[in-house]
Amino acid sequence: MKFHTFYTKNLPLKLLEDHKKVCNHIGIEVQYHIEEAIYDYDTLYTSHGKFMTSVMEKEEVACFLDIDCLPHNKEFLEKAYSWVVENKSFVGNAQNISHTQMRNHIYAAASFLIVSKDAWNTLGNPDFSWFMQNGVQIDTAQLLTLRADQIGMNYQLMCPIGYDGPEEYKLSGYGMYGTGTLYPATWHYFRISKFKDSIPDLWTTRVNNILEDQKIIPHHSSCFYGL
Repeated sequence: MKFHTFYTKNLPLKLLEDHKKVCNHIGIEVQYHIEEAIYDYDTLYTSHGKFMTSVMEKEEVACFLDIDCLPHNKEFLEKAYSWVVENKSFVGNAQNISHTQMRNHIYAAASFLIVSKDAWNTLGNPDFSWFMQNGVQIDTAQLLTLRADQIGMNYQLMCPIGYDGPEEYKLSGYGMYGTGTLYPATWHYFRISKFKDSIPDLWTTRVNNILEDQKIIPHHSSCFYGL
């Protein structure tokens, strides 16, 4: 189980260093793909998806972690990997695009994603890049889930437990998530643009939580009934 992480040089070096420290502490292998600085958002967004597609073409099981997504539970990562291999499918963090008419389409997001080559082939080798379709945004890696839904392929989502905020978004009928979302295996800051000038205090807090083997307690529950 080897993860792949995309990083551009216009982001703070400490972000990369913190990510490496956490992954080493958890005990997972990560290959970092370091690119030159990309300042245009659309170009960056597209490059990330193209990178994911290129990895998928080479791997029998492709594992991805965003640079602002920290692993905190190796056992659940390994369970996800085993399930993907056994079921020839994929597992990812649950996400949606809450500001468009696709808001009710929850999909396996790029922040944490494990995909088998068998599943990718069955789904017609979809490109992981974002694109616009009839004026509607299809997010990075979202096409994978959309095609799986079309043919009834079984897959798994890691649903959020809670989030820190203050930014928050409605995850369709499931509940809420936002800045600093805690998932069963990972913690996702969620807004990489916040790292352009400095490292957010919340990021540092969660990095230290993991390095000190402390349980992450989110500020808000993702479900209205509480978790």
